[in-house]
Amino acid sequence: MMASPSEEKKIEDPAAAAAAAAAPTIEKASTALRICCYGSSSSRTPDKYINAAYNLGYYLAKRGHTCVNGAGNAGCMAAMNRGANDGDGRIVGVIHEAFVVDGSDWFEGCHDVFDKKRHTIIVAKGNDLQERKKLLVDGAQGLVVLPGGPGTWDELWEMACSRHIGFHSMPIVCVNVDGYYDNFKDMLSRAHDDELLYKHPDEILHFEETADAAVKWIETYHAKAAESTKEQKKVIRKRTSMLKRMQSNLSGSSLSPWRRMTSFFGEDIFGGDDDEISADGGKYGRSTTVLIFAAGVTVGMLTAFRVGVRTR
Repeated sequence: MMASPSEEKKIEDPAAAAAAAAAPTIEKASTALRICCYGSSSSRTPDKYINAAYNLGYYLAKRGHTCVNGAGNAGCMAAMNRGANDGDGRIVGVIHEAFVVDGSDWFEGCHDVFDKKRHTIIVAKGNDLQERKKLLVDGAQGLVVLPGGPGTWDELWEMACSRHIGFHSMPIVCVNVDGYYDNFKDMLSRAHDDELLYKHPDEILHFEETADAAVKWIETYHAKAAESTKEQKKVIRKRTSMLKRMQSNLSGSSLSPWRRMTSFFGEDIFGGDDDEISADGGKYGRSTTVLIFAAGVTVGMLTAFRVGVRTR
């Protein structure tokens, strides 16, 4: 279904298109991400929000990211779809089956960019919007929230709540155009001050003034997470190597009589070549404990012997 002339005027806002054309060349990101975007679907959405939405879609496309949204043909959703399409990006639209036009393969309220083969439409089923909301974030690696009404707020707070209690770790950022989400920031700050939150507000929602800054923040978030994972793997490899050397040294040392304490501890504590090394130390952790115990017993026996000699 085509958008109305008034909607098309907002979607193809000359100022936004000119700004995008005049902007410096945007390079592809090193890692392509799947980004879910929420925003208004109202044809009365102010131009400042429309422009931010167009810039978001265009920037996501130029960075090589996939833009996932509600497929709408009005408001912020329409603008981001137009921007992503103009930037030669890929769009995934999720729409409810209730909007399927009878006797047609098209959808009422669906943006016309989805008649292009490079874009995808996913149809959600059910007697409410729960499946649609799940499909929007399925596989998403970040969430960008533009200004919107109650529907946008519902989607935003559901995901914020899920992140707050640990159901997901997806980064969430609001594009705070002209202070639109200042009250949300204040609400989180008040809840934190009143000790109603499990996490700091910054760990639940992040806020940026512009669309490109929001996307850059998500990219940085993932880059830091990847670096942290890499460092953790280095630590595990280092510890594993150290534990292997400890086992090798022990196998040829004067402590070898302690290797077969199976009758007391129920297993060959030093394991031999068949032991597996887990990330947290595995059997080597138990071996070290037994070694310390054995050393303590030995020191105790020597001390007792010396005391006995002195008292004679």
